[in-house]
Amino acid sequence: MLVVLASALFAGRAAAQDSTAAVLARARSHYDRLEVEQALPLFRQVISPQWTAAVTPAQRAEAFKYIGATFVIMGKPDSGAAYFQAALARDPFTDLDARVFTPAQITAFAAARQTTFAVGARPVTPARVNLRSDQVHFTIVTTHSADVVVRLSSTAGGATFEVLRGGNDGVRDVLWDGLTPGGAIAPAGRYALDVVATSRLLSIPDSVRIYFDLHAETPPLEDTLRALAPGALLPEHRSQAGASGDLVKGLAIAGGVMLIANGMNNDRLSSGSDARPAIVAGAAAVTGVVAFLRGRAHTRIDANIAANRRLVAAHDSTNAAIRARNADRLARPVLVIAPAGVVAP
Repeated sequence: MLVVLASALFAGRAAAQDSTAAVLARARSHYDRLEVEQALPLFRQVISPQWTAAVTPAQRAEAFKYIGATFVIMGKPDSGAAYFQAALARDPFTDLDARVFTPAQITAFAAARQTTFAVGARPVTPARVNLRSDQVHFTIVTTHSADVVVRLSSTAGGATFEVLRGGNDGVRDVLWDGLTPGGAIAPAGRYALDVVATSRLLSIPDSVRIYFDLHAETPPLEDTLRALAPGALLPEHRSQAGASGDLVKGLAIAGGVMLIANGMNNDRLSSGSDARPAIVAGAAAVTGVVAFLRGRAHTRIDANIAANRRLVAAHDSTNAAIRARNADRLARPVLVIAPAGVVAP
C-alpha cells in the first residue's frame, strides 16, 4: 500500500510539471495496459483543484469518464456511474466506444445518461457554405430524450427566430438555410445559437449558447458584352446616288428641251408643232422621276438585314443569360462562418 501511495505522490508531482494533454495521454497509456493503479492517480490529478495547468471542459470530462470506467473494472459500478454523471455534466457529448470499453462499462454509462440531464452544442467550425447547394450545420446533443428548441439571434439586436423545435435524444445535426424568416439572406454580423431543452424523463431544463460570426461573400460576377459597334453591322441599304442621278438627268433633259424650244425662232416650225418640245421635256422628266422612285424602292439589302438581326439577337441573348447568372449568384451567395467565443465583436 505504501508503494502505491508513494507512486501516486510521485506521479502527481511529475504530472504537475506537464500539460494536461500530456498527463491524460500518459494516463490513457496506463489504462490501455490495464495498469489502473498507475492510471487512476493521473486522471484524478487533472480534476484536482490543486491542478495548475489549463484544463478544458472536454479534458475534465475525459478524466471523469476514465475514472468511472476504472471503478467499473474494479467492481464498483455505482462509483463508476457517479463519475460518468460528472463527465456528462461537463461535456454532454461524452460517450463510450463499444469497441474499446467493456459491456459492463457501457451499461453503467447508459444508466448514468438516464439519470443526468444536460444539453450541449459544438462550437461552430469555420466553413464556407454555398447556399445554392448546402446549408449551415450545427451539432447539438441531449444526454437523453428531451423537447428541444433551437433559436438564432443577432447580437446586434435583430429578431430571434427558431430553426428547430421537436424531440431529441443524443447527437443531432441542425440545418439552417442561411435565411431570415422573411426569406432574405441573413445580414453579416455576430450571431448567438441558443439551445433550450427540457428532459422528458426528469422534467428539468437545461440550455446552452454558442456564438459565431457570419458574412456573405458574393462570387465574381460576369461582365456583359459591350454594345455592338456601328461597324459590326452590315449595310442594310444600297446607296441612293444612282437614283438621284437618274432624276437629275431626266430633269436636266426636260429643262434643256424647253430651253432650246423657247430660245429658237425658227420660221420652219409650224404652229402645230409647238407642243412637241413640251411632250419631249415631259417624257424626260417622267422618265427621271420613275427611275428615281424605282431606285429608292430597291435599296434594301435583305440578306444583310437578316444577318444583322441574327447578330443582334445573339448579342442580346448572351447578355440576358449573363444577367440571369449574375442575379442567381447575388441571390445565393457563399456564407462564411467562423466561431466566436465572446459576445462583443
